[in-house]
Amino acid sequence: MEKSIPRQTKLAPPNQNRNRMIIGGVIGLAVIAAIIFIVISLNGTNNVAVGQYTDLPQSRLPDGGFVVGNVDAPVTIIEFADYACPHCQEYLPTMNQFMDTYVKTGKAKFEYRILPTAGGEMTQFIGNVLVCMEQQKAGSFWKAHDILYQDAMAGNYTSDTIRGIASDLGVNYADALNCSKDQKQVATDMALADQLNVHGTPAIRVRDASGKAGSLVVDGQSYDSGGPSYGVLSQYMAQYQ
Repeated sequence: MEKSIPRQTKLAPPNQNRNRMIIGGVIGLAVIAAIIFIVISLNGTNNVAVGQYTDLPQSRLPDGGFVVGNVDAPVTIIEFADYACPHCQEYLPTMNQFMDTYVKTGKAKFEYRILPTAGGEMTQFIGNVLVCMEQQKAGSFWKAHDILYQDAMAGNYTSDTIRGIASDLGVNYADALNCSKDQKQVATDMALADQLNVHGTPAIRVRDASGKAGSLVVDGQSYDSGGPSYGVLSQYMAQYQ
C-alpha cells in the first residue's frame, strides 16, 4: 500500500514569547519566501490552479466552515492548512488532483479550514478579513483562496496582499477590515483542529454524511499527520464508489 511521508508545519507552543514568535516568524517567512521564489523562478510555474472552484457549488457549515462540491456527496475531505505553510504549498498538486477526480465529479466535497502555522498572526488576520470579504460578496473566499496561495508562493504575504485581492474582487476593503476585528471564524477553525487532534499543517480529516468528522483510516492505518498521498486518498474513496 502506498504510504505518505508526513510533512507538516507545526503549531507554535502556546507559551512561546510573543516577541520572539513575531521576530522568528518574520525571519522564517523571509527565508521561506526566498527559497520558494528561487524554486518558482527555476521551474517557471507553480502548482496553483486559480479559479478552479468558481463553477462548483459553494456552501458553509453551521459553524461557518467553507465547503465546495455536491451537497449530496457522501463524504467530505477536510484540509487544515495555512497559505504561507511551505508543506501546504507542496501538497497543492495532490489536492488539485483530488478536486479534479472526486469533487468536480460530485463524488466528494472539500472543506477548507484555516490553521495558522507558518503564517502566524498574518494568516489569522488574512483569514478573518477573507471571511468578511465573503460576507460582503459571495464567492470571494474561494476566488481569493487560489490567489493567496499563488501570492504566498511568490513571497507576497502581507496585509497589502489581501487588500489588493479585495480590490481585484470588487470588495470594499475598509468594510472587510472593520468587520474582521470581531470575526471569529479562524478561531473556530483552530478549535476544531484541537478537537480533531490536528497540530500542524497540512492535515487531512474526513466528514461522513451525518456530519461527524474524524481521522482518515485506510487498511487500519490512521493518517493523522501530514498530507496523505493521492493514492491513499483514492483508496479511501473506493468505499464510496
